[in-house]
Amino acid sequence: MDPLTAYSGLFLRIGLYLVVFWPTVGYYVYQDSKQRDASSPRLRGALYGFFGVAGLFVYLARRERTKETPSR
Repeated sequence: MDPLTAYSGLFLRIGLYLVVFWPTVGYYVYQDSKQRDASSPRLRGALYGFFGVAGLFVYLARRERTKETPSR
């Protein structure tokens, strides 16, 4: 059995998804976190980037929620 086509190409699809979206989303989150002076922007970029588009949606939702919360 060829490892790339095992399980109907599941590993290949997951690998391509990570190769495309991890750097894209991670870089966006990193730059935005750095601009907002958030703690550990590299770690945020890596973690949210790992989850790709879903991580981007979660990041944007959390970012909007912190905008609405008035600071003391």
